[in-house]
Amino acid sequence: MLRRRWLGCGLLLGASLFFFNGRNFQAAELPTPVRSGQFEVTTESGGFERTATIHIPKGYNPQSPPPLVITLHGAGGQGDSILNIDNWAKKADEKGFIVIAPNGLPARPRLPGNFLSNPYLWNSGQLREGGARSQVDDVAYIRTLLDELAKKVPYDATKVFATGHSNGGGMTFRLGAEMADRLAAIGTVAGTVSVDNPQPAKPLPSLFILGLEDPLLPYKGGESTLPWGTRTTPPIAGLMAKWATAIQCQTEPQTIAEDDAVQTVRYPSKNGGPELTVLYLKGHGHAWPGASRNLPSRLTGPNTSKLNATDEIWSFFEASTK
Repeated sequence: MLRRRWLGCGLLLGASLFFFNGRNFQAAELPTPVRSGQFEVTTESGGFERTATIHIPKGYNPQSPPPLVITLHGAGGQGDSILNIDNWAKKADEKGFIVIAPNGLPARPRLPGNFLSNPYLWNSGQLREGGARSQVDDVAYIRTLLDELAKKVPYDATKVFATGHSNGGGMTFRLGAEMADRLAAIGTVAGTVSVDNPQPAKPLPSLFILGLEDPLLPYKGGESTLPWGTRTTPPIAGLMAKWATAIQCQTEPQTIAEDDAVQTVRYPSKNGGPELTVLYLKGHGHAWPGASRNLPSRLTGPNTSKLNATDEIWSFFEASTK
């Protein structure tokens, strides 16, 4: 279990993302009528004004609602980074789906956010119990966001997917556990399953991607050193077995492909339903594979994988609904 349930893995990534890239994206408010482009969506939830950045693809036609992808940033980051740096906006234009990137709230949610001292993050189950941020219901926010978005930007409610990185990946698993009725599939990179005894309303096709040299989420589990102290995480195999159980799969994986770069394992369904697929990236660290960013390897491990996680996850989402 986590020795220090505060920020969970991902804060270090988010902080370095903003410090080393130094980019700041601005989005206008969502227009009426809706048109293609990148805009800000504001939602009231739990006494907070929540914001998200939405990318509406070229050629968007509200009379033919496209799929919707929810993308969740790592702690310390914000939504526009996963759109523009992890290339989800580009992918949305290529494939014609809507992508929305909500922003988490700061660790001390009533104070201004700061990526070093008060980072934006998600209540994924990793946070210190009893803290102010752990009292914020992010699942309720995402539900409200989907409801309000449907009134303004029609989307295909049968093809809503969730993905995330690090702390956002952990939040993706939480959405899968508590909001499976609104989702068609989930895909995560380097996010831990921090929900106790997850019991989704239905099994969801699930994809998990992890670098085997990730120092923030070590494959074998153990202690990681962060600027805010140490954290102990369980072995990844145990976390995957927990999620496999939650979606009614066997807990022993089968290796279905392997080469010098990637090992692909699958947890077969017990009843012919959705399965859990895991890609273990050999020699890779914590960074989102294929992102247009450079992160210091001393903090996040090596960034060596040739895999493009955005392409891989979208292909998985497409296949899951065919």
